[in-house]
Amino acid sequence: MKTKILTTLLMALTLAVSSHAELQGSGDYQPKEEKSSGWSALLGVSGGNSLIARDGTIFMNLRIGVALNPYISLGAYSSSIFSDVKNPKVHHSQMIDYHAFGIFAEPVVFRNGLFSISLPVSLGFGEVNFMDKGDEDGFKAEDTFFVSDFSAQFNFRVTKLLEVSVGGGYRLFAGIEANNLKNKDFRTPFGELRFTFKE
Repeated sequence: MKTKILTTLLMALTLAVSSHAELQGSGDYQPKEEKSSGWSALLGVSGGNSLIARDGTIFMNLRIGVALNPYISLGAYSSSIFSDVKNPKVHHSQMIDYHAFGIFAEPVVFRNGLFSISLPVSLGFGEVNFMDKGDEDGFKAEDTFFVSDFSAQFNFRVTKLLEVSVGGGYRLFAGIEANNLKNKDFRTPFGELRFTFKE
């Protein structure tokens, strides 16, 4: 009888010590939580298709900025035309392109794991360049403009540093009045593929 009682007490004591050890160690592991504060640098390269004077053209953007937190990014951008376009508003052969610079803000409106949706907006200024056929001096800036665009981007985090985005939007121009071209000749929807590197 004493042996049974002693064995029961030893088993109960062993179980209590084991349970206490498990409870002590349970606080050692905490799931990794996404940072809600702190900022990181970002570098983005993108390209896409848009219309200028009813002709399709390829544009390229470079963005540099900071992600203030997982839900808002701010910075500056540079945009240029990768393929020249003919000006249909003049009788002689003339090519046009443009370069723009400005600032952007990109709020994230939805996030689920590696996937997110953002709505970037930008505001900037630039110059329209013209070149007549046979002109050996190349493109000359002949007009300046203001530009703004807004879009929706579907983002996927490929690695810790790389995010790939696909999206599109609409680009607005103001101030273009040169060589029979107007703002409406440049206002256009666009599609875009973007690669963003974040610290």
